[in-house]
Amino acid sequence: MEKIQFQGTWGYEDFITTDEQTQLLDWVRENEQDFRIITRPSATDITFESHRKCYTFKTHVTHPYPLIQTIKQRVIDAESIGEFLPEPMFSDYIGHVSEGGAIHLHKDKNELGYIHVRYNVILSWPEEGGESIYGDSVNTFQERMVWRCEAGNVPHASKAVQGNRPRITLSLGFQIKE
Repeated sequence: MEKIQFQGTWGYEDFITTDEQTQLLDWVRENEQDFRIITRPSATDITFESHRKCYTFKTHVTHPYPLIQTIKQRVIDAESIGEFLPEPMFSDYIGHVSEGGAIHLHKDKNELGYIHVRYNVILSWPEEGGESIYGDSVNTFQERMVWRCEAGNVPHASKAVQGNRPRITLSLGFQIKE
């Protein structure tokens, strides 16, 4: 597993195996009807918003939780993460953005004395679009890698997905001690 520098952040190639990727994508296909559409109260283009949905793992018990915990522990070990709290608002989730959808520019909430950090494992990358906007940088990722997003300090978003292949990400949430 090699650490790779991106603009403003870093990640690791081949962070999950093809078997782990297949297990998670199969689970997504089997449970996609249970994903909730993500909307913002201030959204003016509901069509744009309806192409983005997620499944949060703190709300259900029928999911590949042991595999997700194995991957999360791999992040903790690779990054030598010390003191942290579980991310209370979004926890761990799988995000699914289909053609025409994007993630709006935002920052997430930090807890007092902690920084909201998300490690995003790329399960599926679109044919075109879907690039991550991170601060002033735009990064293109590849499947099976993980990248670090300091979500509580850096504005982040994604460009619109183009084509039939969705952008699917396992997003692991931490509140890491400052």
